[in-house]
Amino acid sequence: MLRALTTIIVPEGLLLLVAAVFVAWPSLLAPAAGVLPFVPPIVLLTGLVLAARFGRSAAIGALLAIGAGGLALGWARATEGVGQPTATLQPLIALLLPLNLVVFALLPERGLASAAAVRRVAALLLQAALLVVIDRLPAADIPSWVTAKTLSEGVVPLGAPAGDLALGIGTGGVVLLAIVLARRPAPLLRGFLWALVAVLLALCLPLGSQRIGAPGPAVLFTTAGLILVVALIEMAHALAYRDALTGLPSRRALDEAIRRLSGPAAVAMVDVDHFKSLNDTYGHDVGDQVLRMIGTHLTTPGGGGRAFRYGGEEFAILFPGGSTAAARPVLEELRERVAASAFTLRGPDRPRRRPKQPKRRRSAKQISVTVSIGVAERSTADSSSADLLREADEVLYRAKTRGRNRVEVARRGRRT
Repeated sequence: MLRALTTIIVPEGLLLLVAAVFVAWPSLLAPAAGVLPFVPPIVLLTGLVLAARFGRSAAIGALLAIGAGGLALGWARATEGVGQPTATLQPLIALLLPLNLVVFALLPERGLASAAAVRRVAALLLQAALLVVIDRLPAADIPSWVTAKTLSEGVVPLGAPAGDLALGIGTGGVVLLAIVLARRPAPLLRGFLWALVAVLLALCLPLGSQRIGAPGPAVLFTTAGLILVVALIEMAHALAYRDALTGLPSRRALDEAIRRLSGPAAVAMVDVDHFKSLNDTYGHDVGDQVLRMIGTHLTTPGGGGRAFRYGGEEFAILFPGGSTAAARPVLEELRERVAASAFTLRGPDRPRRRPKQPKRRRSAKQISVTVSIGVAERSTADSSSADLLREADEVLYRAKTRGRNRVEVARRGRRT
């Protein structure tokens, strides 16, 4: 539970907390008052460059929406006069901005050169044109439900852009994104969630409260963009250091983890038995299902171990400060758990999600999946992580030649 909560909050939630401190105590920003006007465009440009580099059109749309929304609200406030609540543009912008963020967060990513990306930009341009047209209409022509603040009275200060409908959409979007994030953790989705929270908080503050050149809403809008920048960086890190199929850290992460070790350690190499034959017989889709199943068993291997996807059908488990003697019972339990798992082939009529009362299918075919494991250790005198991996791989080969579905342990000068 704590780990899942941390996954949702860190680091974007903490970044928003820091921004909230600056909003509550604006005097903390006084030393940086001279550079504050340059921060929002730098954050926006950085985010757009990163999003374009990683092909994330949803992030580009969200950044443009946040930047344009912040500018439009500031312009609307300047044209209406400080202290006078705006009856048209501000509530509409407050309504459209959270809605855009929720839609961009939930729509599937199709890349920059896709029709979906073009539609997102076109939608933003259409909304901008619509706001220009509405701005020229008399206030009486705007439906009252757009600007109503009956429910939010006492919660949203006078002069804040958000109305009842905007708060409802924003709050509902936060809840929806939090539910999706809990079920499908992803750095960029987490960024969208906290960017939406930052925008929602900004819309609940009066725009006319100028404080040392940096009003609270401006700080929060900038923070929303910065949150997306951090999320894009985290996404790039995850792509480089995490295996997309199993969700485990990748071989690059393993190499760095071993390189950082300064003392003794044990490494186990885990290989799926007869994996090539399984792929040839049932297809690569089934092979991927098997690898995901193995990855699930390795998520928490026990004994202080950390699992990695090494490549192909091979996995590695690193035991920092561990030994082969301590790792062996953990690995034996893992091997037995995998062998006892009944892997049922997904039929064409099998639902992708398990129903509450699954129907029995006598024709469902089950296949047996086992793993072979080789484990080696190094002492403090050892300096080469490559030698440790090579030795563990050699012992793994011995386990496969001795019949598979077994754990082989290497020690200095002898193997058992």
